[in-house]
Amino acid sequence: MTTILLAAVLPSLFLTTVASGVYFLVLLPGRWRGPYEEALVLLDSDDRDELERAEGLLGQAVNAGPRGRALSRIRFAQAQVRAMLGTYEPARYGAAATVLGELIAADGRTEHSACLELWLQARLGNHSRVTDLYTEHRRLLDSRPQSRRIAAVSHLQLAVTHWRRRETDGALHHFDRVRELGELTDHIPAELNDLQLAKGVQAVFDGRTDEAREAFGVARKRMEGQQLSTAEAELGLLVCDWPDGEPGQLGQWLAQLADQLERRPPDDEAASVQLRSGIALLRLLALLREWLARPARSGAPSPDDFAEFRRRVDAVRETDPELGDADLVDGLVRYYFALSQPEREQALKVLDAGQGRARAVLLPEVLDLMERERELGGEENALSRYLVLLTEFMENPGCSPESRAQLLRQKRKFERFAPADGLDGEAVPHQRAPVDDPKRRVEALIRRIELIVYPRLRDLPADHPARDTLRELLTELRRVADAAADGAEGVHRAELDLIISTAQLLLPEETP
Repeated sequence: MTTILLAAVLPSLFLTTVASGVYFLVLLPGRWRGPYEEALVLLDSDDRDELERAEGLLGQAVNAGPRGRALSRIRFAQAQVRAMLGTYEPARYGAAATVLGELIAADGRTEHSACLELWLQARLGNHSRVTDLYTEHRRLLDSRPQSRRIAAVSHLQLAVTHWRRRETDGALHHFDRVRELGELTDHIPAELNDLQLAKGVQAVFDGRTDEAREAFGVARKRMEGQQLSTAEAELGLLVCDWPDGEPGQLGQWLAQLADQLERRPPDDEAASVQLRSGIALLRLLALLREWLARPARSGAPSPDDFAEFRRRVDAVRETDPELGDADLVDGLVRYYFALSQPEREQALKVLDAGQGRARAVLLPEVLDLMERERELGGEENALSRYLVLLTEFMENPGCSPESRAQLLRQKRKFERFAPADGLDGEAVPHQRAPVDDPKRRVEALIRRIELIVYPRLRDLPADHPARDTLRELLTELRRVADAAADGAEGVHRAELDLIISTAQLLLPEETP
């Protein structure tokens, strides 16, 4: 009986199994495989209409009910075609990223899905996400050269963003990643190392010496790694040590930098010139600091010292003839050690030359010094001014005959020493105070007398009797003006004594 039942049922089960197999293995896959395969052919096209048709076919394939790997392949193709349509409609990039994200969440990442995800995030402008994805899934992505290029583009974009914000460390980080990837390295700015140098310079100006030293140290390390000249970074480190550094050691350091620069100059000629002139100027200043560091009673610099000073000044002028700093330092040193009026005039000529340079140094204190020296003038100016002063007093209606005669004798004595082109009545502006204001009148006279005698008086020894005589007369004149006890006649007498005494300082020694 059992045998009879089995014989009747088995053919029915066989037919059912065959029918199911035909449905699930042939008929059902055929419903999605046709649209899917046709869509794959259209994906090779860049035509928008064909891509949109492919998207429609893939939708039909999904609706046909595929499962497992088949569904994953169709969903991936959907993400791919939407990504391609993003060229014509950028909103499609977001739609493609959504489909791809769901697929990755369900099945995990593959080389294909990871590469498409990287490309989509780059298109969406999510550059930080791109760099993170590449770092996290580099094992999957490195097999695709285009993935390295996509990551390099995003690092460049992030570097530029940091650079514009003056975020030096962030910019350098991303530029370094581009160099590591080996893609688009020609887009790395040639002045990249200048970023760290600029950071150090700004820190120096802000008084953040420790940060500056760190920045210059990083710049030196980067330059060494790229086999570039480290002179700029070394100079920055020296500037950090300049305020408290020992002058002799600073000078030796600068000499070594100068030698290094000669052996291995930067590729940029303009930068090389600036470095050479900067180092030469610092060597000049370091020498002055050595002089200042000597014991207080060691005396003036020796002839050898001045010879070395001249060599360093000439070195600055040679490296950059249009830099006014050499003339500034040279002129001020000449002026400080000047022992006579001709030497001071030579110092002023050097300072004048410095003002005519293309890169002149116009310090207010130096300009004021030069203006005061011009106002004082030389001995010829002093004689001219003195004769003008004598003439004015003689022409004063209040001058007594006795005083006028005394002044006339002084005038005749000095006229033979006057400048060949006559009296310089405008040699110096002089204020004329009202005769009824003794104090203002006296102060005006004192100012004129000081301008007349100072060019000669300052070259006399400190213990010269003329200094004490003039000081006593000025004190007496001020006392008379303050008290005005003797009236106008007393002031006039004190003024006359001062004028006559001034002659003793101005009159050149007679020659046999």
